[in-house]
Amino acid sequence: MRFTWSVCLLLALAGGSAPAQWTEIQPGFDYQQFNLAGPVEVFVARMDLSDAAGRTVDSMIAQGQFYKEGLANDGRETVSAMAARYDDTIGFHYQAWGHRNDVVAAINGDYWEREYYPGGPYTGRPVGGQVQGGWFCRWYGFFGGGSGYYHTIWGVPHIGGDVSSGDHSDCRQLVIFEDASTANLTGLNVERGTDDLIVYTPQWASSTHTDDTGVEVLVEVNRPALPIPHGVPANSCNGTIIAVRDGVGDTVIPFDHVVVSGTGSQADTLRAKCTVGESLDLQLLIRDYGLLGRTPPHPAQDWTKAYGSVGVDREIVIASTATNPPSPDTTRDPRTGICFNATHVFFVVVDGRSSASIGMTFGELANFMITQLGATEGASLDGGGSSALWIQGMGIVNNPSDGSERATCNGLMMVDVLPREQSVELTEGLTVELQGDTSLRLGPGTNYAALASVTEGEYGFVLPHTLNGVLATGSNWWKCDVGGTEGWLPETSLIGITSARSWQIYR
Repeated sequence: MRFTWSVCLLLALAGGSAPAQWTEIQPGFDYQQFNLAGPVEVFVARMDLSDAAGRTVDSMIAQGQFYKEGLANDGRETVSAMAARYDDTIGFHYQAWGHRNDVVAAINGDYWEREYYPGGPYTGRPVGGQVQGGWFCRWYGFFGGGSGYYHTIWGVPHIGGDVSSGDHSDCRQLVIFEDASTANLTGLNVERGTDDLIVYTPQWASSTHTDDTGVEVLVEVNRPALPIPHGVPANSCNGTIIAVRDGVGDTVIPFDHVVVSGTGSQADTLRAKCTVGESLDLQLLIRDYGLLGRTPPHPAQDWTKAYGSVGVDREIVIASTATNPPSPDTTRDPRTGICFNATHVFFVVVDGRSSASIGMTFGELANFMITQLGATEGASLDGGGSSALWIQGMGIVNNPSDGSERATCNGLMMVDVLPREQSVELTEGLTVELQGDTSLRLGPGTNYAALASVTEGEYGFVLPHTLNGVLATGSNWWKCDVGGTEGWLPETSLIGITSARSWQIYR
């Protein structure tokens, strides 16, 4: 019977199914359900690559952070909840901070990491590396058999090969001080040890969650800490030191800042090298070796300014050829995959473990990508009960095998990039009065954590920032100082005060 089903399914994948039609979600984005012999139900979203400035693929992080202690559900989150979390938030696509994400489609991503392999408890973090909104926020493991799918800041899709990205001596990650001396990072968005030099980005958490035994340097950066290929002399980002906190931990991380945190001898280096107002740069490298032993061979990839990336389970299509199946490849399960060609990128979800849909093997998924979608490159992601495809206006379109959506660790989203919009209702230096109680946030949008609560009738003033008045999550946002605490407030909670009254308030 297994042979019979396989023959039927392969015939369907070769064009034996009834023709189906793509349905436009919105310009540049389409959806289609394939009903194949088996029976097998496949759900696909596709994004047109012709408008690289106006469309992109980015990654999502469950509950918006990698630090999971104290979070519900071990820090995991469903695909639909992650899509809602990142919708209408600002990004850095095409090297401009402030555009908004209109999330059109989303799928689950990588497997979940265990505290120790193979039977330890799950950490709620992904197994592989990640780039989110241009931030290189989690290193890929050294030579893991393939790294991940990534979409560059210029709108070009890739699947990476074996890589080194910070955990090996041939690809050191660097802090570059104002005197041009350097120090090697020992970690990126991980818990700090006794003699460590760690960089924390906003994807870690709202603060570093460190104790008071080291030195932490708060740096305002000119852009997200983008991945840079090994051998390229450029830096990931450039910054200015805002504070040096010696013997004070748990530093707050605003949306356009990083924290360089050191203990032991690394703390001594930061004490000697860092002064408020000086420059500090980061160079976060990826070295891609390709997969030359694969058939066909997979050449090394160019990770320049990767914008959104998650780890993949395995690469299954190279140069329009099915490759790299497990041995044996006989089990049909729900599957999630991503693939692309010169014109489109595709999110693919296969239902399984039910009478309505029996699932696919890895080889069958690869053949579907090639024959039905015309894919030239493709990879599988976490499958089984995690497999879920969310479509704007439709919600989850497949039938997850758990009976409902499973909370997972990360995912990918197709984004219609909306242009930056800014209000001019307020001005830099203007005194403002709070209209109602609200939260002072770490960035412009409700997706950023609340730094402090402010109450109606309090006064503050508008600080200088290039994104002042930017539209995000339904409001225009302004960087303000309220009672000595700096953060972002929605315009609807502010009223500007005339210069005469401002003098009366502060005299």
